Amino acid sequence: MRHTPVQRHLPPFDGPLFPGKQEPLFSLREDDCWEEEEEEEVKRCRPPPRQRRGRRQRLRFLRSLYLRLYKRTISLPFHWKLWGSLGGRRRRVGARRGGGSAGLDMGKARRMEEAALANHIAEEDAGPALGLPNGFSPLPAESDAILISNVCSIQTQDGTAPNGPHSHGGLSPSTEKEAPTPALTEEHVACVQSILDQFLQTYGSLIPLGTDEVLDKLEDVFQQPFSTPSRRAVVQHVIQSYQRLPGNNLVRSFRVTYKRHVLSMDDLGTLYGQNWLNDQVMNMYGDLVMDAAPDKVHFFNSFFYDKLRTKGYEGVKRWTKNVDIFSKQLLLIPIHLEVHWSLVCVDVSKRTITYFDSQRTLNRRCPKHIAKYLQAEAVKKERPEFINGWKGYFKMNVARQNNDSDCGAFVLQYCKFLALELPFTFGQQDMPKLRRQMYKELCHCRLTM
Repeated sequence: MRHTPVQRHLPPFDGPLFPGKQEPLFSLREDDCWEEEEEEEVKRCRPPPRQRRGRRQRLRFLRSLYLRLYKRTISLPFHWKLWGSLGGRRRRVGARRGGGSAGLDMGKARRMEEAALANHIAEEDAGPALGLPNGFSPLPAESDAILISNVCSIQTQDGTAPNGPHSHGGLSPSTEKEAPTPALTEEHVACVQSILDQFLQTYGSLIPLGTDEVLDKLEDVFQQPFSTPSRRAVVQHVIQSYQRLPGNNLVRSFRVTYKRHVLSMDDLGTLYGQNWLNDQVMNMYGDLVMDAAPDKVHFFNSFFYDKLRTKGYEGVKRWTKNVDIFSKQLLLIPIHLEVHWSLVCVDVSKRTITYFDSQRTLNRRCPKHIAKYLQAEAVKKERPEFINGWKGYFKMNVARQNNDSDCGAFVLQYCKFLALELPFTFGQQDMPKLRRQMYKELCHCRLTM
């Protein structure tokens, strides 16, 4: 085994590393000779015999320690771990102290390490009475059968954990804690998997699935509390493991058909996380809003405003040939400008045009375009009472988004709450839950009140 050779002729330097006055390493005489000074320096640097003898003893002691550590193969990992930590401590001491005074401090650290290793080996020679040499508790007896559930909750027949506290000569704690119940059994895991299978067939993916929903179903089935942190963590782990299995992520052939709308998994996937909602989801959800408040609300297609802005009234005059918009109470017009969704709500009875924007962007052209459209529509439908008197407003005290991806989800919630005449009680923190709820509403083709 290799060890660092000891420098015999250089005593440890115990002076300061950077003294106040720098002295030359050697001095040259006029005749450029320093043989006499060199001899005096060598004599002054030569350590006394007792110091050399102490170093030899320490070397022999360390060599014997190395041999004893090498022979103990059972506890070898722990010894090397301990020796590595002590070596790291020695290196850190040298790094902190610096070059000049490092020799003296390293000698103290080395003596501390030798004493620690000697005490540790002496304790091992006495025999590990209370546990293994690496600090773990002793293994259970062979007669104690270990029951292992599907989620690695380990316990013995008497309810005590094999690695928990044991009664060894009064060393056990004074107050014994009750053994925790197993997180999930095989029956629980099988029930969770059946719930996930049914959910996957109903919604085509696990996007709208929440952990609380699975916990509620487990409590209904087993009549036990499953909302503890340990059980919740295990349920989440089972759900994640289920999603990693091939074919359980989503069903590609899943489709949602409602009237003239057909939503694929790509369309429904826009409701996941922070994805941007597309026009198919926006338009189908608008039809669900109209069905929730029949003869009261009319929802315009998401392409309506873009056609009105580019081609004027002539481009959209046939869009409402079968609908009398002036007999409705609310007109909901989604606005899509580049990469941002907003909403225009027209209260027909009050002649008001209100602009809703979750980013509170002030867009003055949008209400003006809608007002001109309403005037032209009133002239065409021969409703002169709706030609004049329109006023535009910007709704500023509404729920505001804190990112760049939830504008479409905010618009759909604006439409739903306005149609149902409900106050805005949602915010940015509710968007993950509302996205899952909208996913389910689209799959069931109806809104949840």
